[in-house]
Amino acid sequence: MQDAPALILTIDDDLTVRENIVAYLEDSGFEVCQAENGALGLEVFRARQPDLVLVDLRMPVMDGMEVVRRMKVEAPAVPVIVVSGVGVLEEAVEALRIGAWDFVTKPITDMMVLEHAVGKALERARLLEERNRYQDRLEQEVSMRTSELRNANARLLEVQALLQEKNQFLETLIESIPNPIFYKDLNGLYLGCNKVFSDMLGVRQEDVVGQSSHRLLPDEVACRMSEINSQDGMLTNCLMELSAPDGSLHNFVLYKSFFFDRDGERSGEVGTFHDITELKRKEAQITYQAHHDELTGLPNRLKIKQEIAALIARYAETNLQFAVLFLDLDNFKTVNDSLGHKVGDRLLTETAERLLALTGERGMVARLGGDEYVVLLPHIMDETEAGHWAETVLNAFRNPFMISEHELYLSTSIGVTCYPKDGADPDTLIKNADIAMYRAKARERSSWQRFDIAMVEQVTKRLAIEKDIRKGLENNEFIPYYQPRVDIRTGRVVGMEALVRWHKADGTVGNPGEFIPVAEETGLIVQLGERVLREACRQTRIWHSAGMDGLRVSVNISAHQFRANLVDMVFNALDESGIDPELLELEITESTMMSDLGQTVSLLERLAGRGILTAIDDFGTGHSSLYYLKTFHINTLKIDRSFVEDILNDENDANIVSTVISMAKNLSLQVVAEGVETQEQLDRLREYGCPEVQGFFYSRPVPADDFEIYVRKTNGW
Repeated sequence: MQDAPALILTIDDDLTVRENIVAYLEDSGFEVCQAENGALGLEVFRARQPDLVLVDLRMPVMDGMEVVRRMKVEAPAVPVIVVSGVGVLEEAVEALRIGAWDFVTKPITDMMVLEHAVGKALERARLLEERNRYQDRLEQEVSMRTSELRNANARLLEVQALLQEKNQFLETLIESIPNPIFYKDLNGLYLGCNKVFSDMLGVRQEDVVGQSSHRLLPDEVACRMSEINSQDGMLTNCLMELSAPDGSLHNFVLYKSFFFDRDGERSGEVGTFHDITELKRKEAQITYQAHHDELTGLPNRLKIKQEIAALIARYAETNLQFAVLFLDLDNFKTVNDSLGHKVGDRLLTETAERLLALTGERGMVARLGGDEYVVLLPHIMDETEAGHWAETVLNAFRNPFMISEHELYLSTSIGVTCYPKDGADPDTLIKNADIAMYRAKARERSSWQRFDIAMVEQVTKRLAIEKDIRKGLENNEFIPYYQPRVDIRTGRVVGMEALVRWHKADGTVGNPGEFIPVAEETGLIVQLGERVLREACRQTRIWHSAGMDGLRVSVNISAHQFRANLVDMVFNALDESGIDPELLELEITESTMMSDLGQTVSLLERLAGRGILTAIDDFGTGHSSLYYLKTFHINTLKIDRSFVEDILNDENDANIVSTVISMAKNLSLQVVAEGVETQEQLDRLREYGCPEVQGFFYSRPVPADDFEIYVRKTNGW
């Protein structure tokens, strides 16, 4: 009969995040319940008693930090994993300090990281529970043995008082106890023992009598036995190690107590050993698992932080330096998704082996989780040497990994920090190395970057933008502006592109070049894009009802939206607005379409089946493959503004524009030239036969009211 799946409670005010976590974990075999804030989360926890809790830090009603505090009091044995954005790293560290078990950053680009953290936490909880059971069992055993010894001592005293001359009874009693037992006089000489004790020492019973501990036991063990003193005849104990006759090492607990003569005076002592070797082995196993990665056997985050802290303490009063290299494998997710987790795990293991072979005794390699590793270099002369190490690691990854029948080339991005310049504690050094790594990855894959304090300022600015975007979404500060698409032959407006603009609460207007990349990185672009889509459809319906018939609205679709529930999102927007599907055109970039050909074909077929049009945005800047023009349901090509800009001065750009227009006509595709700013550009496009144009020559993107005025004036409505 199989065990019931673990019940996991996820607490997050972001419905999308909760639903994603619920879907993934349920697919992974877990049972999941959820709550939208901390207060409701605690109610669900008390009602359902889950095995593990995932909690966001920043939530209304009750934040995640308070949830962690209360969980620490109410259910300290239940793992709590903080799932929150990188903007709350300090709060996450505080949450770990007050009781959280682990921390996973949002957005969760790889759900394996979350699944691994959940699995590790559940396993750790199970091991801790098992350790507690063993400790309870040990205490019960101690109590039982204590009781046995007290009973034996009382019995011995009774026998001594009643049958002083009948030592045979005492010997029989001692021999009946399965643990090693000895008894001595007050001078420390053995009066006797049971066979179990003599067998433990590898000698005959008769050879024990009259000897001292120093003659029979190793010096250090004998000394420890002598140092154990009982007061008032009460039991005392200590831990020690003894070698068995076969050479194996055993762990024992020694219990000792005095026995008394008929006058109540101490006449000697009795002791027994309890073998706890197996318990110590399990305890060591639990300790190892708590400090090492299960897959690779490398030290984990906790262990490497302890090692860094030890180095800091050792180097505090010196001029010595050490370096931290933070590695993130490039495109590991692609390998893992395409070849399977088994190959992915092998790749992670062989990466660990390659790093260990590279560093040898000169450093320590740790795996933080997922495809992230840390290399600790305890002895470097200067920052230049740290850079040489980073180059050495990059070069090591230029050789392929041979896994099964696959020859895999995998690069890595590296961030470097040095103590004490870049941080005075483990968390800061690792965090700053992580920041530098992301800067390296953003600049160029297979590269390294030295940490600079300016990076923190940039990260802080990015986090501030992310925070403002979230507030802006809550306060409906994002609205679509509209730029007209003009028929080059008639000069009439035939459609418009909806472009998001941010009217902040303080009256300023956000720069799309700043906030859109942040929204893309954080996944907020999905929520932002859905609002623009719904509002653009709603406004188009209003204009059609007001007599502005035939205008087609174009809406940009991000890569995140394309991978999310795009079809449902678009169909819902159409149903809510009531516009004709043929009046909606979705603009998708070439790179987004080519990321997953099977998914792209399926999505475009479903959209086309509803009558929705699709345009390739910025055509010519990506793959520009004739294959997907034949395979995909495409209606429009939008020529990128970079080609239009130099159409008069660059023969290559002019030829590209002319060729695209001619090709589109032959394929019965519509063409729109973007970025038209001058009459000369317009005349050249007219000469090439371009049917539609868009750009500042006609109008910048403007609010809905201004767009309506422009269209009515231009079209004579």
